[in-house]
Amino acid sequence: MNRVIVIVCFLLCISGVKAQQVAAYFVSMPDELLLQIESNRRKDMIDFFKHGQDEGITNSLGGKSQITTMTDKYMKVSLSEVSTMELCVLSKDTSDVIAVIRTVCAPACDSRINFYDSQWNLLETSEFLKLPAVEDFFVPREVPGRDEALSRVDMMLAEYNFSPDSDDLTVKCSIKDYLPEEIYKQIAPFLKKEALQYSWTGKRYELKN
Repeated sequence: MNRVIVIVCFLLCISGVKAQQVAAYFVSMPDELLLQIESNRRKDMIDFFKHGQDEGITNSLGGKSQITTMTDKYMKVSLSEVSTMELCVLSKDTSDVIAVIRTVCAPACDSRINFYDSQWNLLETSEFLKLPAVEDFFVPREVPGRDEALSRVDMMLAEYNFSPDSDDLTVKCSIKDYLPEEIYKQIAPFLKKEALQYSWTGKRYELKN
């Protein structure tokens, strides 16, 4: 009986550690990566989320920040009215890789993604993801008029998002909110209808479609 109790307690402890995985990394994130929210305030944000309190905290810049979604491996944080941050804990071999997406919408959303080891050392992005190029959002070049439409895009903006329930990554073209309406209407027929979908192989992200 005592052995059963010990095993149950051990499993509960392991489960508790797993549930705190992304929260622990959020708290340990170096200040230079999240200047507007110090470590103790991040702990407050986690407590507020766990208790269903959605008021968030006032960050060092005077704005409001709050956790909007949190699972064992995923977290989304509203940093301000126009910016968000997503963390996803990825398993690679016997170690963790922390993927961080920062998105600013002003008004078109544009994201940047970085990868870190468990000690928050910056890793080479190309080791984990081949960043999409402008043409990846367009239909095949064999489609008449495609190349001309592509040439009219001087800057590609894209929004990255992790799935809260898996390690999947979605990348959505957001130039609609950047280009003048008349130009976008000319380009829209040559854009892919679906966002780019990536799956985690255990070592890196690979494009699914």
